Order: sequence, then C-alpha cells, then structure tokens
Amino acid sequence: MEKIKTALIGVGSVAQIIHLPILNKIEDAQMAALCDVDEAKVTKLMERYGIDHGYGQLDRMLQAEKVDALLICTTSHYHYPMTYLALKNGVHVFVEKPIALTAPDAKKLADLARAEKLTLMVGMQNRFRDDVIILKEFMDNAELGEIFYIKAGWLKKWSHLPMPSWQKKKEFSGGGVLIDMGSQLIDLALFLNNMPKIKAVRLYDYKLAENVEVEDAALAVIETVAGFTITIEVSWRMHLENDMIYTHIFGKKGAAYLNPLRINKELHGNLVNVTPLTGNMSSAERFKNAYRNELQHFFRVIRNEEENRSSAKDAWQVMRILDALYESGRSGRQVEIN
Repeated sequence: MEKIKTALIGVGSVAQIIHLPILNKIEDAQMAALCDVDEAKVTKLMERYGIDHGYGQLDRMLQAEKVDALLICTTSHYHYPMTYLALKNGVHVFVEKPIALTAPDAKKLADLARAEKLTLMVGMQNRFRDDVIILKEFMDNAELGEIFYIKAGWLKKWSHLPMPSWQKKKEFSGGGVLIDMGSQLIDLALFLNNMPKIKAVRLYDYKLAENVEVEDAALAVIETVAGFTITIEVSWRMHLENDMIYTHIFGKKGAAYLNPLRINKELHGNLVNVTPLTGNMSSAERFKNAYRNELQHFFRVIRNEEENRSSAKDAWQVMRILDALYESGRSGRQVEIN
C-alpha cells in the first residue's frame, strides 16, 4: 500500500516535540516537505528527519509538492486560511485547535471538507487518551447513572515567563486562556457525553497580567438541554505551586475523576471503587501516547479504515459555545444558544 505523502507547516515547539518524532515512526506517512517562515529551523529539521523539501510559504509548497495530507501546527490565526487553502487543493488536513477563531469560519471549513469529501481532523488529543476511552465506555453504558454535573479545570502555576506576543492579541488568538486551554476541557466534557445540545452559557473572565488584551483567567458555566451543568475554570498563571488539571463527573449512581482515573459507583448501598487497571503510565507518557494514537487515527481515517473521532463538525460545536461565552463576557449576562 502506498504511503500517504504528508507535509507539515509550523515548526514550533509542538511540531518539534510531538508531531515530527511521531510522524517519523508512522508507517503510513511519507514526510515530503516542511513549511515555515523560519528557514533555519526548516533546514535543521529537514536534516534531522531526512525530509527532502522545505518552503517558506504554503501556497508554493502545495503547488510544488502535490501532497495528500497536511498537518497545520501554526499560530491560531493561520488555522482557518491555511485549512481552507489546503482543502481547496484537494488535501486532507489535520489542524491543531482551534479549528478557526470563530464559529462561522469553523462551519465553512466543515462544510467544505464534506463537499470535497476530504478528511478534516482537529487536534483534540484528550479524546485519544486511554483513560478517557475507558471512562467514555462506562458512561456510554450508563454506569454512572444520569449525569447532573461536570466540573473541569486547568490552572497553571505561577510564572513570570513572558507570553508569546501573538497570544496576547485577540485578532491573532481569537481570545485568551478560554479558547487556548478551555476549549480542550469543553471538548472533553462534550465528547464524554456524546456532544449534547447546549441551552445557555455564562462567562466570568479576568485579566490578571498587565498589557494583555485577552482574558488570562476565566470561569465558564454551560447549561445543557439535557439538564446537566458543566463548569470550566482556566488560568495561564494562578498563585499556585503546581499545575491543577482535573475533570470530575457526577451522576446519580456514581462519579468519575480524571488525572488520575478513578470511578466510584453505588452498589448494594455501598460506595465501591470500580476503576479498571490502566497500567502505570505517567501523565506525560499518557499524553504522548494520546498524540500518537491521534495521528495514527488521522491516517486511518484518510484510508477509510476508521470514522473520524475528532471531526470538524464537533469542533464547530465547540466554537459555537466559545463564541457565545465571549459574547456573555462582553455583555455581562447569560447567552442562550439556539
């Protein structure tokens, strides 16, 4: 079977630490080209991974290489135009989150991928964690009973390290910590509950640092049509000694927790720990495995061997919630979602 001719654009830290080392070991992928405005990085990585061609502009690369698949690992404001251009050129796309900066643009990409019969997958690696897959199976089988409350948080420890300049400006980032880190937690809560319809949202956002246009701390409240509530708390730098990353799910028959996975269930009048064994992987190993599973899945979807588990349609739904949350932050009131 022929390998899938693949290119990657955006050779920053995520591409260097995660994507390229994994792609180098995926048998389905033939790395044909790299693209970035930083020519020195491109040249160095071409040498390291034995990649023959490098480019500074996406349109030139697409014209010259005729690749089958493109991974987009650039800063957020490039995701929409680059994905659109690649799809228009008949190329399957894996794009890191967010798929776009607004819900209407996300929907345009989802519609275009469907019309062109191309794979468009969005980087939501939590969906590919082994502990999340186990938990979802429990929830799909109603082991926790009717869900009534989910709370999730990602609070980074205090740091004086400077933020990337693009991340401070809404025109480049689409927002602050909510779209950056909160989008992952919102997606995880929706994924575990099979993408429930949303009734209304409310955002409380804060600016803790100086010279930042976007929120760097936020609390989001999301009400579902099904009747359960989701709360999301995120911050780039709280006054904490260590990072806090958690997801807690409460049902009428039991509860589940992530990081690490723990499942408690009411059985015969007692609370019983029914957590299955998941091995002794560290959090870092678990996340790396999730990225590996995610990228392997992308190529299997291209070959029509698996259904897309992180589709543009789902990403559009997340962006609709984010748009409504930012509207709530601006207006200071609850916003309903049709």
